[in-house]
Amino acid sequence: PPRRSMSTSTVKICVVGPQEGGKTLLCKLLAEQLPADRGYYPTKGLRIQEVERIGPGGIAVNVQLRDCSGDFGAYSQCFPAMALDMDGLIVVYDPDEEGKEPELERWHEAFSTVGDARLDPSQCLVLGIHRGRGGEGAPPKFPITGKLTKLPNAVVKVSGDDAVGSARRVGVEVDRCVQHAVTRKREAEENRLLG
Repeated sequence: PPRRSMSTSTVKICVVGPQEGGKTLLCKLLAEQLPADRGYYPTKGLRIQEVERIGPGGIAVNVQLRDCSGDFGAYSQCFPAMALDMDGLIVVYDPDEEGKEPELERWHEAFSTVGDARLDPSQCLVLGIHRGRGGEGAPPKFPITGKLTKLPNAVVKVSGDDAVGSARRVGVEVDRCVQHAVTRKREAEENRLLG
């Protein structure tokens, strides 16, 4: 378990990507709230999920996951508000869907440079939520191969039959992003104080 300290860090991470990519599933797995009904219910605007994760040195970190709607056209005017004070970015996609890479690049570009945000690549994560479509043990059909391979990226197998294991696998990848976000936030605060 994470160590509690007097000054628990808080980071805000936007979770973005195309519709039906697995953004809400990712957030719910991290919050240990896997819904019994696994139907698709698109996020309208923004849904905030707060979870505790492990930061640098094993300290507890409060993470505000900003689950952003996958409807790029309907909400692009809201991106500056969604990304306000953002410390990290997770671009989520379904690695079994073909042709999503240009859309993922558009999501990354839109959020990594919105407003005052200028995220370091280490504060970003491109995460494929592999639900095993195509049969048990089937590998992802369309892994990332373009520009986004320069960012930290992973594909995580998620199964409704193994919610605990799925949450653990997702958490390992997200914790790396959280740790980088906390480190960068601390560095920025120190630089600001030092003038």
